[in-house]
Amino acid sequence: MDEITLDAQAKLLRDVIDIHTVLVDPRLTPAPGSPLTDELRAAREEQGQGAAWGEEPIQAAYVQATMNYSVALEHAKAMVALMTGAFTAVPIIVLARALVDVASQAWWLLEPEIGHVARVCRHEVVRHRSAVEGQRAAKADGLAEADYRVYTETTGQLEERSRALNLPEPQWSKNDRTYVCSAEKLPNATDLIRGMFAKVDVPSVYNLYSGYSHGQLFALLREFERGQPIINEESFKGAVAVASYALYPPAERLISLFGLDQEDR
Repeated sequence: MDEITLDAQAKLLRDVIDIHTVLVDPRLTPAPGSPLTDELRAAREEQGQGAAWGEEPIQAAYVQATMNYSVALEHAKAMVALMTGAFTAVPIIVLARALVDVASQAWWLLEPEIGHVARVCRHEVVRHRSAVEGQRAAKADGLAEADYRVYTETTGQLEERSRALNLPEPQWSKNDRTYVCSAEKLPNATDLIRGMFAKVDVPSVYNLYSGYSHGQLFALLREFERGQPIINEESFKGAVAVASYALYPPAERLISLFGLDQEDR
């Protein structure tokens, strides 16, 4: 059997990207009777502090998930652009690791059958973590605390939002060692990726690819001989396979939640 060339691998990944890009088209709308339509209806009836939620909290959760998925697709496009033979597999694998990270967050936000309240809680958890990291970045850039909100969404703003939605305020749980909102706990990156890849046998992919990102010798020795960079096509093949698979689980959930798998759409 002929070896799959680097060009052929790039084409395979490009084809996967083309197939899934439709899922982030801004013109995409949920089908009547889809799970997303049901969640939007329930959100319109959910009571917050003094008023019903309306659709915004659910819409915001899906916007976050589709943004995450768009970023995963961008990483995949960058992988293809670097698969020219001019580079080792190192930058490709670093991009694949980032792709897996962001795709797994979209996958978690899009878990089916959790209901509108749990989905909004998950989104609040993700936003809270972002606010904590954004405030740290703002402080490192020398901003006064009063000016953090011009740099990032703040934890204080999110606490106000949660109270308005009549939800528990998202916070860091020392016992769980993660961010929580009500019963929703943000899994760590390793657990998220293991969950997303549960149907395939790639338990070490995150650890291996992290080695490339951090310049660990055990990883780099796969791409160098006698200290000189080489083109290891097996490494490219693995990265393409991992990236292609990582794009599928969140896409499957988007398709289901939007009702795109309905025959009469």
